Amino acid sequence: MSVRKLTASLLTALAMLGGIAGANAQEHFNNLPPADPFAFDPDFRWFEPVYDMDLMDMKPKHRAATGWFATYDRLNLYGSNPETNDPNGPETKLDSGWGHRYEVGYMTPEDNGWYFNWTENSVAEAFYVRHEAANRYNGDQVVGGSGGGGAATDPNFGRITPPGEENNFGSDYRFFDVGDDTNVFSYNSFELNKTWRMEPYHYGGILEPLVGLRWMKLDDTAKSTRLSTFPDITAIPGFISSSPFPADQLLTDQSITENDLLGGQFGFRYFKFRDRFQYSADFKVFFGQNFQCARTNNEELWVLYGDPTDTTITVGDQILDIQRDATSPTRTRNEEFFVGFDLRGEIGYQLTKMITVRTGFQIIDIGTGVWRGGEAIGNVPGGDRDQDLVMVGGTFGLTLNR
Repeated sequence: MSVRKLTASLLTALAMLGGIAGANAQEHFNNLPPADPFAFDPDFRWFEPVYDMDLMDMKPKHRAATGWFATYDRLNLYGSNPETNDPNGPETKLDSGWGHRYEVGYMTPEDNGWYFNWTENSVAEAFYVRHEAANRYNGDQVVGGSGGGGAATDPNFGRITPPGEENNFGSDYRFFDVGDDTNVFSYNSFELNKTWRMEPYHYGGILEPLVGLRWMKLDDTAKSTRLSTFPDITAIPGFISSSPFPADQLLTDQSITENDLLGGQFGFRYFKFRDRFQYSADFKVFFGQNFQCARTNNEELWVLYGDPTDTTITVGDQILDIQRDATSPTRTRNEEFFVGFDLRGEIGYQLTKMITVRTGFQIIDIGTGVWRGGEAIGNVPGGDRDQDLVMVGGTFGLTLNR
């Protein structure tokens, strides 16, 4: 074969391969998200009325939305108590918490898509008693006069430091809250899921399987405070003073535990239309590794009262000094395998062409691998490193084009 014929043959083969590759590339790009993120509804007719007759005549496959969608839900999820080393701990009790859930994603006409989910919920259950500071007034006593610029007292809130007086801390330390955190945590979950839409079943139900990644962050706080009041600071070892000043001492023991749960998940979403109503259920099973870190330390606060020119102690004397001290945090790391599930059931009512209101329930159960209660320190008993967390409650929200 001559060089000329060989060159012509190679050029012809390359042209054919280029055409095939171009066709395959075009088919591939057709399955990617739309280049225009608003191509699914460029006229923004979100509030266009929808009529019952239109919904009755529309097949389930055509009624299931495509394009970009978004949802928002307000959550009221009750959270379980930590499993601590205290044998009398309320482990089976649930405490009310509030949170939010956001979702945004898209579904292509080829019945596959992606969506992102962010769920957060917080519980703050604690038992505290408010104690008055040692210099708090308990009556309608007045020192000086309001017109003469002297010191005055407020019968409801305590001493008001006169203008120009140094160490003006009186308004900040009238009370001390003393007690314990019983169930305090903050939960955040971030998901990225790939989803597919199956053909409708005989009675109109549609199944959407999914697989994805899930990162959950759980910060648990265990804290205990106690207050001691000393009428004479000269009796306290370590303090050198020529006057018998009174003082308050507030001691705090705390252990903050951070759980970073990283893993995968799989599950499905099932939904069915009936007139203006949409019934849906979401079920996900997640698993992975929990990277745990507990930080413990003690804090000490001294508030000293009195007048250095007067040895007579009177309730309501000005604050002389405030001393704070804290131990360096001690950190403890650990790793545990976790597994759990996320179950939702909802019913929605379609208001307009693209807007639906919905209500339902949700259960999030991290069955194993959670550390709550932290390490034992002082009055904090510490908790198990391999325990569960259950959150269950109701939801209410809106959907856009889903």
